[in-house]
Amino acid sequence: MIHILLLGSFHLYINDAFVDAIDSPRQQELLAYLLLHRGAPNARTEVAQVLWPDSTAAQQRANLRQLLFTLRRRLPAIADYLAGDEQTIGWRGDLAFTLD
Repeated sequence: MIHILLLGSFHLYINDAFVDAIDSPRQQELLAYLLLHRGAPNARTEVAQVLWPDSTAAQQRANLRQLLFTLRRRLPAIADYLAGDEQTIGWRGDLAFTLD
């Protein structure tokens, strides 16, 4: 079971154990965005624009791909909660998790 705290400092727990693998502020911002916009797929272009507003569209897409790759590699348990395709990314609401 995943438990995520967004109020105050970002904290992630898996099976009641604190996880420090998500130490990048950008990774935390991505997870927070997906959690707060769960229930419907989010356009990757929109997510990338929110996270890197001053970058070109091409750089935004590349940054998002790299961020997702790193996140999935560093924390495979999170990968199951992410759903998407080439155009969208989102947080799966059908898997058990808690959010403050």
